[in-house]
Amino acid sequence: MSGVQPNAGVIFKSYEPMSSIQAYARQTEESGCTGGFWIAEAYHWFRKYGHEARGCFASLSAAAMATKKIPIGLGITSPYMRHPTVQASECNAVDELSGGRFIMGLGAGKVGTEYLDLDMKKYSPVKTHREAIEMIRGIASGEAFRYDGELFKCDMPAVDRAGRGLRTDIPIYIGATGPLMQKLAGKISDGLLLPGLTSAGFTTYARENCWAGAESVGRTLADDFPVGGVILAACSRDGRKAKDATRSYTATYVINKLRNIKNDVILSTSGYPDDAWAPFRAAIAAGTEDNVTHLVNDDIQRAFNVISGTPDECLEILQELVDAGMNLPLLEVVGANEADNLESIRLLGEEVVPRLKPATL
Repeated sequence: MSGVQPNAGVIFKSYEPMSSIQAYARQTEESGCTGGFWIAEAYHWFRKYGHEARGCFASLSAAAMATKKIPIGLGITSPYMRHPTVQASECNAVDELSGGRFIMGLGAGKVGTEYLDLDMKKYSPVKTHREAIEMIRGIASGEAFRYDGELFKCDMPAVDRAGRGLRTDIPIYIGATGPLMQKLAGKISDGLLLPGLTSAGFTTYARENCWAGAESVGRTLADDFPVGGVILAACSRDGRKAKDATRSYTATYVINKLRNIKNDVILSTSGYPDDAWAPFRAAIAAGTEDNVTHLVNDDIQRAFNVISGTPDECLEILQELVDAGMNLPLLEVVGANEADNLESIRLLGEEVVPRLKPATL
C-alpha cells in the first residue's frame, strides 16, 4: 500500500444526543475529515454508564441530514440484532437519504449479544455474517432475490432501484476482532474495521489475516482496500487535558476486552506486559470494574495508540497506526462536553490529518 494517502473519519457511539450528533457530523465535514462521519451502535449495555442507547440508523440519518459530501458510515451494528431483510431496508433508507454516501458496517457486537439468549454454536459469527451480507447485497441489487440459507431465508420481488436513481451496490465492511472474521473480511467484504483499543501491533496482525483470507479464495485486495479501526481520540492545546479525557474510556475498553471479548491478542499485540492486566482482572472478580480509571496511565494509552495530547503528539501516534497499515482510522472523539469534542474534531481535521504521510508497507 505504498503511496496510498490515508483518510481519517470521526466516529461516535449512538448514545450521543441527536443534536450533538448533527453538530459533530457538521464539524467533521467542515474540518476536512474525508474519511467521513461514523456511528457505532450503542447497545443497552451502555446504560450501565448512564448513557441512553439510541438506534444507529436513526442516528446516522441525523448525521446525513447535517452533511453534504462526506461518507456516512456505520461502524458497526450486529447482524444478531435485526433480521438481514430489516438491515437491508435500513441500509437502503440511509443510503437514499444521504445521496449514496452510506457505508454499512457489520460485526458481532459482543457487548450487546453477550446478554442475548443466542445459540452461538448455531449462529457462529462467520456463518451469520456471510449469510447476512449475501442477503443485504441481494436485496440492495433490486433484482428478484430468493435466499435459502442455513440461518436466514427470504423471498424478495424485484424493484427497479437503479431506475429510481438508487444505488445497487452499497459497500459493506466487516468489523472483526478474531482471525476467522478478519479472514472473512478479506474473502467477501469491501473493507475491514478493527475494534476499539486497536494498536499498531494489532493492525499488523489483522491485516495479515485479512490478506490471507483474500488469497485463500484467489482474491487480490487493492492497495487502498479500506482498513479502519476505532481509535480513542482527544486533541487539545493542553495535552494533559486531552490525555485525561481519554483515560476513563480506555479503562472501559480494557474491561470490555477482558470480560466480553475475551481476546488476549488485542492486549498482547500492544506490547504491554500481561501482568499489567492483573489489577483489571481483579477488579472484575471483585465487581469493582467501574472504578479502574486510576489504573490507566499514559504508558498504557500510548501502547494502545490512543490519540490523545497536543496536535503534534496526536500526529505522532496516528502516523504509527498508518504506518502499520491502517488507512482509515476512525477517531472516537471523547471529551468532557460537546464544546471539547468539537474542538478535538477541528484540531484533528485541520492540524493533524493533513500532515499524515502515506504508509510505506
